[in-house]
Amino acid sequence: MVGRTLADIRDRLSELSVAIGPYRVVSAKTGTPPFPVSGMQFPDRETAAEAASVATAYRSALRRYDPRVTVHGLIVCEAPWGTDAVRTAPSSLPEYCHTVAGSLFEVLSGRHRSVEQAVIDSYLEAAEETENRERLCLAMLESMATAIADNLDPEVQADTLREAAGQLPRKPSGPEPVRDAIADLETAGLVDEAAIEPAAVGPGRCARYITLQNYRPTLSDLRCPVLPIAVELLRRTSITPQMAQAERTADGWRLLVSLAGDQPAEGLSVVTTTA
Repeated sequence: MVGRTLADIRDRLSELSVAIGPYRVVSAKTGTPPFPVSGMQFPDRETAAEAASVATAYRSALRRYDPRVTVHGLIVCEAPWGTDAVRTAPSSLPEYCHTVAGSLFEVLSGRHRSVEQAVIDSYLEAAEETENRERLCLAMLESMATAIADNLDPEVQADTLREAAGQLPRKPSGPEPVRDAIADLETAGLVDEAAIEPAAVGPGRCARYITLQNYRPTLSDLRCPVLPIAVELLRRTSITPQMAQAERTADGWRLLVSLAGDQPAEGLSVVTTTA
């Protein structure tokens, strides 16, 4: 690997693990922990979720050298060793972030190695600077949004996020997919409060203005990482979303979001302010 090495990732997993803990990271297929988390235990669900995404990145990188390395969907399990793991919805902000990150690592590893490496490097640097679990998980999503936006053209971004969303549990496709997606982000803790209103004019279909209060993923006052919104929409519909406008508010963001359909797929990872 260029940049950070597999040894660096193993060291990070060792830092996250404890001698005795109630949580493990296991394969969704077998219910047992694969390498490099075999034998590891974790003190809480959030730490285990972080370990799952880090281990996914490790196995994705290892697969470049040995294609026989098995693809495992890694999940967090609170259960005695060897019992069946049960997939549950992410119950906290760190777990949600790392669930999305894990699905993206699998896609990036297969086709966009330089982007994957940039995310790993950025995450490990952040881990050296902060022990705040929520800030660290947000840093991973932010670095993913930045690397994808800076290195992939809009069409490839759309394919990447669509494939990543397809690895996550499918969400019901209701009449208001934008509202439903934002509601799930509120539940996960990525945003404190949201207001949604129809937009008279906008690209594509189902155009909505979304006002997000205390939207936690952040890059700067000029750039908003909207990758989590795009992924949540793609879990509900095959129509590519579009973030056409962004305006910084006193305590968050106001976005123009639509289902783009035949329109160009723009602003899927990071959207730049229009104000």
